[in-house]
Amino acid sequence: MSIAAGSAPDSLAVCIEAARAAGEVLREWRGRFAVARKGPRDFVTEADFAAQREIRRIVADAFPAHGFVGEEAETGAGQPASGEPGHAGHGLRWIVDPLDGTSNYVHDFPAYCVSIALADGDDLLVATIYDPVRDECFTARKGGGAFLDERPFRVPDVTDPADALAAVSFPPHVAADSPAVADFLAVLPHVHTVRRTGSTALNLAYVACGRLHAFWVRRISCWDVAAGLLIAREAGAAVGPCNASARPGDAIPLDSPGLIAASTPAVFDAIRGMLHGGM
Repeated sequence: MSIAAGSAPDSLAVCIEAARAAGEVLREWRGRFAVARKGPRDFVTEADFAAQREIRRIVADAFPAHGFVGEEAETGAGQPASGEPGHAGHGLRWIVDPLDGTSNYVHDFPAYCVSIALADGDDLLVATIYDPVRDECFTARKGGGAFLDERPFRVPDVTDPADALAAVSFPPHVAADSPAVADFLAVLPHVHTVRRTGSTALNLAYVACGRLHAFWVRRISCWDVAAGLLIAREAGAAVGPCNASARPGDAIPLDSPGLIAASTPAVFDAIRGMLHGGM
């Protein structure tokens, strides 16, 4: 979707344009990128940086006064600012993961995407998650519903956790005795099954459209979840913080966005109970 000449830019149209352009960058870089390590089992590629630069170019052209928080830190004048866990930024800014699922991308495993959201404080305004493998574009505008390739959708009415296909995000390095493994073992016996896709943004998009029925993560970065949070909420998902007293609809601070997302409040409450020692 392009922006008409002479018209005031629409933030969602810009969001979609930037996500699709970044997806094209990722397609162009497949098979010819260099890989570096950000940490143990945590990769970054030239494609990540190239996609982020394209996103920044498009949103800055349309909204030069907006801030920008991207996953990939670069050096040099005019390059994207570094975004770190716990530093989601403030005010009106774009929150961007140019390649969510980099390890999948490196291994040509088809579960990765571009994730872009516009936020004002913790208030999410527009969002796009674009899957360049399936050519699927999930979008949402606050108060305007959720869409897949311009078709509206809602979460399914799954209320029994035994019927729920769930997903979890693990950190790049997971020890056998880590809380993430304990959470996985606590949930696994009580749901239909649990998946680890390697892409938090796709997990949230899939909860929104009914391919998954629950997703949880205790610790994650703002760029991983910002777009998916809005899309899931606008699709009617039960979304709230990942703590023992959380309720669907409770605020999720972007500086610390651990969360549970589920098709219904009943599944949300069940997952929350499993994670905190009860049912």
